Amino acid sequence: MLLRFLCLCVVLARNVADAASLRPSRRAECPPFDEGTIVIESYQLYPENADFDLNDCLLYIGALYNASVVVYDPYKAETVATLEFPGITRTRPYHVGGVAWDPSTNFISILVDTAIPHETEDHQIVGDDFIIRYDPATQKELWSLNLTEVSQGQYGGQQDVEHDASGRIYILGSYPGTILRVEPDGSSITPWYLPEVIDHTYNGITGFAATGDILLASDAMNNTGSGEIVRFDMSANQGTPVVVPRTPNEEIFSLDAVYLPPKYSGTVLLVSEHDRGVSVFRSADGKWEAAEYLGRISDYSSLGEGAVNTASVEILGTVYTVDEWFSDPIINGSLAGSRTEFPFVDITSQIDDLLAAAP
Repeated sequence: MLLRFLCLCVVLARNVADAASLRPSRRAECPPFDEGTIVIESYQLYPENADFDLNDCLLYIGALYNASVVVYDPYKAETVATLEFPGITRTRPYHVGGVAWDPSTNFISILVDTAIPHETEDHQIVGDDFIIRYDPATQKELWSLNLTEVSQGQYGGQQDVEHDASGRIYILGSYPGTILRVEPDGSSITPWYLPEVIDHTYNGITGFAATGDILLASDAMNNTGSGEIVRFDMSANQGTPVVVPRTPNEEIFSLDAVYLPPKYSGTVLLVSEHDRGVSVFRSADGKWEAAEYLGRISDYSSLGEGAVNTASVEILGTVYTVDEWFSDPIINGSLAGSRTEFPFVDITSQIDDLLAAAP
């Protein structure tokens, strides 16, 4: 088992002697971003998820297979840093999937998970998962915790992370669908939601998104039919899932992350469905006691063969898909394929069109 507290190595994008000089400049407010579809040139990026830091105006991207985090400045169109983790980065079986900016602290939460549960048919729970708290201002790791010490290998498949207004961290495990809650200072981890039956062969929650005290999650329902959207109350001591009814009750499949773009103030939910695209739901009052299905965005002709949608992210008014190529051949001696260009497709106008057409 790896050490409970890991050392964080920040590999800067340029060879500059003074690391402090490479810290992002502080801006009073991030300027609007309206560049349309962007292509990030980064060898073996293979993004699983991403989040935009509104404090430093930088995009944090989880590089799945290399188990690192790429920090990208969309305004300069360049990578400014790569966060690497000794004993994890470019080390089998680790992945970095979930990455999220915490607006209450301006810290970044990074989820390191073992790939084995996602790659085995019965979702074998093998290996260690970690949550890392990173401070962009000092470019240092604040703390890291071994999640497997809590789960005891009974459940896992950790792959998404969110925060509440107090800075507490919520960690999603897909097998069978669990949520851990971590105190902001890393002092404790508690199981916040566990299903009645702990069966790691069951595929449950796949992604979640927070607004106020509401935590929305996608539930694959073990891939036995349409998935569901469920709602949790983060002000509660323990999580209780409540199904959000949909009108019309459009089926959702191949679920991955869900996302609430900030520009819509918590009223629009994007549900990633791998090769089906992005389904768009609305709760006009933002309470998510019910949801309207508005339509699906599925035109991925520009991405080429093999692309699947794993997440969405907004950069100051522009909403993008985060797409992955799971089927790319692995390079010998490496853990990822040879791809160097990764499009982030602008779907803002399609979302706005669906909203405009809604009753």
